[in-house]
Amino acid sequence: MNRNLPVAIARRIYARLPNRLRGLARAFGSKPLYTLNTRGLSANEEMVRWTRAHRRPVSIVIPSYNDLPLLTECLASVDTTCEGFELEVIIVDDYCQPENSRRLKELETDRVRVILKEERLGFAGTVNIGMSEARHDIVLLNSDIVAKPGWLEALQYSAYEIDPKIGMVSPKLVYPDGRIQYAGTYWARVLAPQWFGHLHVGAPATKPAANVAGYNRSISGACVYITREAFGRVGLLDGSYWLGFEDVDYGLAAWVEGVRCYYQPAAMLVHHESASRGYSQGRRELASMRKFWRRWRDEFLTREVDATRVDFVIGGGARALWGDYVAALADDLEGQGFDAVVHRVDGGHVDEALVAALADRGGLVVACDWSVAETVWLAAVDRGKAVYLLPTVESGAFPNDPARQAAIVSRYRPEFEYLAPDRWTRGQLQAEAAWETHARIAPALTPQEADGGLAERDLVVTIGADAAARAVVERVVGTAGARVQHREEVPATLAALEELRQASPRAIVSFAEADNSLVPLALMSMGAAYLSHPNPRTMYEVLDGYNALLFADIDALARSLTDVLDDDAVHAELAENGFESARRIASAAPREAARALRSAAETNV
Repeated sequence: MNRNLPVAIARRIYARLPNRLRGLARAFGSKPLYTLNTRGLSANEEMVRWTRAHRRPVSIVIPSYNDLPLLTECLASVDTTCEGFELEVIIVDDYCQPENSRRLKELETDRVRVILKEERLGFAGTVNIGMSEARHDIVLLNSDIVAKPGWLEALQYSAYEIDPKIGMVSPKLVYPDGRIQYAGTYWARVLAPQWFGHLHVGAPATKPAANVAGYNRSISGACVYITREAFGRVGLLDGSYWLGFEDVDYGLAAWVEGVRCYYQPAAMLVHHESASRGYSQGRRELASMRKFWRRWRDEFLTREVDATRVDFVIGGGARALWGDYVAALADDLEGQGFDAVVHRVDGGHVDEALVAALADRGGLVVACDWSVAETVWLAAVDRGKAVYLLPTVESGAFPNDPARQAAIVSRYRPEFEYLAPDRWTRGQLQAEAAWETHARIAPALTPQEADGGLAERDLVVTIGADAAARAVVERVVGTAGARVQHREEVPATLAALEELRQASPRAIVSFAEADNSLVPLALMSMGAAYLSHPNPRTMYEVLDGYNALLFADIDALARSLTDVLDDDAVHAELAENGFESARRIASAAPREAARALRSAAETNV
């Protein structure tokens, strides 16, 4: 029997059902999936409490197009979820048919008003009529939306409590089965540069990175909260858009006017996308697309950026040695004719003073760790170009903190040009955030020549070894008549590296998982043989048998360490190759960085 036959029969039956029964079938199938895909999500109690104390009146503007059943459900959900709010609901009809108009008028109440008109105007023209009539803060809401508890509280909280420059807030929108339909706007410049897309589409509503609030490149016209101040500065939507791009255009115009757009996933609504649209793609949508790119071409496709003006921003999310590497890189770029500046900030929050200082530089702004990503993004959003010099995929540093991991991954935005330290990071970035890497630059500090007398060295240093590993090392060292020193932590500063270098070790045995090649290359350039576990992050810089000895288990470690202690030639060759590797990579990094930065400056924003 053909296993696909039951599926084919079911599809044929479904295709012949009346629209009403199709809707019931979809609802029946979606309900358990919705429960699964939204499990654990609920109203944010902090935002609800704040709104109860600071509640503002709201005008909800709903465009309507032959959608009475959906509209009725939408109004019921608003009524249920907005108790305590002073509301006016303005429905603007764009179907313009007498019978439909009569039925819409029956929906009017003391706080629901229906506006009829003589001719169709499309989405922008229709909502503009309602926005012009609104008396309060405005919420644009599609008629095929079903609101969920806490949505309006979360939007209003975000519009007033987070950042005074925020004036437009979009929620998380999900399909009826609980998969994400909208979780922020981005320009799809890599996959489809003619479009602006939605982040996290198709993922469960519980996806961690989709549940992190943050600044948004634009808005969703299906639902957006607009403060009166923002409306006063930005005005109405451009009514000449008939189909598509009008909401993206409006959000971009807000940024130009100094109004920031924001994404707040604590506000969640169900969106039956396209169920009410009633339009087909074609001539009108293409006309909207052409109009959009005529207006925004210079902002995105041909933005000019000064490739020699580079501002590195580094914060509390970076290790000290990474900061030293960034400073050395900036110094080398200065020698190549760049105007390179390093800004050290606390990180973890937006540094508004730095955003303002860099906004007019018109160059490249480089985030050097996750804690400054939002600051850099904001500094470059209008005129500059945002670059991310990745030390690694930083979420891995917090294996027991899923909220921190999600916050870090959410800061890996598509607007950045990414410079990765290794192939592993490049692949991991694409796996976790789906973004591509512009270039790969292996990091290294310029090494100092090792002191002479390598053969006389007899100190073995372990880093991060457990009791069993220490015992094995001590046994091998004792047999060779050498000395051993155990250290818990990897050298975290230049001073700590220098102190270790001055100790003149013959071998350094590291059990620590390096973020990138920076520390391993520094350790292998000290005149010592470097022994370590294999690490996918450093597999193209730390080469077994050439500049290091890699061990998979304790027995392999014992054999390799014995060779280093017993054979001066093995020690000398590893030490020489280790130093030369560090010198070569450290010398190449500034040249590769200069080439990558110039290329990034010429790439579409």
